[in-house]
Amino acid sequence: MVVTGTLGGSVTLPLKLKDGQQVESISWVCRSVPGAIATVTLVEGGGPDTFHQAESRYWGRLSVVGPERSLQISHLSWADAGSYRVHINLRSSRVTHTREYSLHVYERLAQPRVTVSTRISGNGHCLIILTCVAESRGGAVTYSWTPLGPQTAVSHGGSVLSVTLRPRDSTLNFTCMVKNPVSNSSSLPILVPPSCTGPGILSGEESVGETVIGTLGKSATLPLEVPVGQEVEKVTWSSRGLVAILRPGPAGEPILVAGTQGPYNHRLSIPRHNYSLQISSLRLQDSGPYQAWITLHSPPINITKDFILHVYERLQEPKITVSSQIMKDGTCFITLICSLDQPGEDVQYSWDPRGQGAIVSHGGTTLSVSWRFGVSDNYHCTVKNPISQSSSSIPVRPLCSGSFLPCSLKKEFLLFLILGALQIK
Repeated sequence: MVVTGTLGGSVTLPLKLKDGQQVESISWVCRSVPGAIATVTLVEGGGPDTFHQAESRYWGRLSVVGPERSLQISHLSWADAGSYRVHINLRSSRVTHTREYSLHVYERLAQPRVTVSTRISGNGHCLIILTCVAESRGGAVTYSWTPLGPQTAVSHGGSVLSVTLRPRDSTLNFTCMVKNPVSNSSSLPILVPPSCTGPGILSGEESVGETVIGTLGKSATLPLEVPVGQEVEKVTWSSRGLVAILRPGPAGEPILVAGTQGPYNHRLSIPRHNYSLQISSLRLQDSGPYQAWITLHSPPINITKDFILHVYERLQEPKITVSSQIMKDGTCFITLICSLDQPGEDVQYSWDPRGQGAIVSHGGTTLSVSWRFGVSDNYHCTVKNPISQSSSSIPVRPLCSGSFLPCSLKKEFLLFLILGALQIK
C-alpha cells in the first residue's frame, strides 16, 4: 500500500484485521532500521494492550490508533520515507501474516519562482522563455501554465513555457501552477511585453531587478540560483559592460574564467557551490544595474536575472547651523539647517520636536520654529540612509538670549542700559 505524508506532519499506516482473528501481537518493521520499531501485545480477555517502542530514531514519534491498532508516525522527516512491514501473529496459528507499505514524504510547496529569458527568432519574432522553478526536495511536482494558446508551447515536463510574440502583439500575463500529492501553489502573474533583450551592456537607469544594498568598503553579494537539475554551460555577469564569466570547474564547482581585469580587478569572488557574484571593497561607482545571463546545457535555454546594486556610505554626525533669529514680543523665531559634509544618496532628514507652527522645508534639512521660554530647550536632527543613521542636537535657549544677538544689536542694548543707569542717578 502506498501512503503519502507531509513533511513535519503525521501519517497513519492503516491496519485492517479480519473479523474473528485472535491476535497475539503486532510488530512494525522499517527496512532501514534493524529489528522492530514498535510492538503491540494484546492481552487475552480484553485487557489493555502493551505498547513498546524500540530505541531508534522513531522514539517518541510512534503511537497506535484505532481499534485496528494502526501505526501513526508524527513529526515526519525525509528519512522516514521508505518501506515498512507489519507482522501479525495469531494465537491460533503459527503462521505470521504480513503487509507492506511504501511511505512517500512530500513538503508543502512554496510559491514557485519564474525566470524569463528572451531571444530573437529567425523570422524576427520575439521568443520569450518562462522557466518555472518549484523548490521541492520530494519530487513528484507537476507544472501547468495559464493561459495557453497558439502562441505558446510547453516543454521540459511542463516547467518551461515558450511564447512567440510579434511587435504588434499586446502584453500578456502568464501564471505557473505547481502541484504535488500534498499541496499546490501558484506564481505571481508574469507580465510579458512583446519585446526582446539579450546579454551585454545594460541601459543604466531603465533597468529593474532585485535590489541589493552594500556598504562602502565592504562586500555585497548578487545572489543567483540555478534551477535544480539543470546543467550550466556558463554564467555571464554584466553591468554597462562585461563584469565576469563563470563556468563549471572540477567537480562542478563554478570558477571565474574572465573578469580579473578592469575596475573589478582583485575584487570579485564566487560564494561556494553557486554562481552568485561577490564584490568586495565596494566603491560608490559600483552602484548601478547588473545582469546575470545563464546559459544552460540541459535544457538548452538562457535565463536572465537583473539586479540593482546601491552602495552607501555610513553617515557621519550632522551639523546644525542657525541662519537667522529674530526676537519679537517675547518670541524667538529661528531657522535651523541640518547638513552633512558628504550626504550621498537616499538620505532622509527628520527633526524632533516639531512643535505647533514648525515648518520643515528644503527636503527636510531646514526647520523654522517660533520658540518661547518654557518650551523644549533642544532640537534634534536625525539623518538616515538604508545602512546607517546619525543625529545631533542644538540648545535653543542660548540662541534666544541676549548673548547671541548680533554685534550691532549688542551695542544698542549696552547703550540702552547706560542711558537707563544715568537717568536713575
